[in-house]
Amino acid sequence: MTEEEKELLKNKLQKEDYEDLKLVSEENKKLMKKSFRMIISFFTLFMLCVVLFIFLQQNKFFIFNVNRTFSNVPSPMISEFFSIVFIIIIVISLVAFIYLSIEYYRRKKLPVEERLGNYNQFRRIFGVADIFSIVPIFLLIVMIVNGFFFSFAQVDGISMQPTFCDNDAVIIKYVEGYNRDDIVILEQDDLYLIKRIVAVPGDTLEVNTTGVYVNGELIEDYTSGLLLTYTEMIIPEGFYYVLGDNRNRSEDSRVFGLKSEENLLGIVVYKISSQTCPIE
Repeated sequence: MTEEEKELLKNKLQKEDYEDLKLVSEENKKLMKKSFRMIISFFTLFMLCVVLFIFLQQNKFFIFNVNRTFSNVPSPMISEFFSIVFIIIIVISLVAFIYLSIEYYRRKKLPVEERLGNYNQFRRIFGVADIFSIVPIFLLIVMIVNGFFFSFAQVDGISMQPTFCDNDAVIIKYVEGYNRDDIVILEQDDLYLIKRIVAVPGDTLEVNTTGVYVNGELIEDYTSGLLLTYTEMIIPEGFYYVLGDNRNRSEDSRVFGLKSEENLLGIVVYKISSQTCPIE
């Protein structure tokens, strides 16, 4: 190779190095901008999640309610498992974005040569954080759906056999206004019960030793020890008369009377469990 050829090759390599350096510099600028936007977006959405989390603590069936235990709100294992797994993912995503934020602001103070020198390392950090960037969006969706529309619950007891068995997992829907024959979750003396609505506002209700009548139709045709008092009334606005399907083993409106709509927490829309059970 002649000296002229060597010089041409040297110039070519220098030019290629310059082009590579220029390309890396442009990519670095783009990555820094993407990182900044992603960091701002992540923490803004995360703060919205925190505000919503605090607000939804009033919903006892909220899967992230810090005061919820099975003893005060019967909750199926699937709900507990989901909340624990999701909390772990949230913690990991927070760590990833805090680390990305630290690296971002540290790189801003570095000379250009050092930024380009560890560009690949920063790109890997960005890639890990990018995987978890969807977490606050998904969390926001889960909290909205669970806090305002649907939640999990678990049947505790045999009062709804054979429709529902003890420990059945169910999905409940939050609604405004209830209909006859809806199966509802209700609050009674700090307990959460599952019952069926048999009389709604405006219905004529009669309870006597021969049974329970709604609008003149016989609902029960036996005498039960739970029929403690005679009742003849028109259900007032905002109140409901509820019974358990397992009539002989259910404490319901025959014992504690009408239930106010504010004590009804939602209707059961889906049974997750597949077990069957005879009436005990």
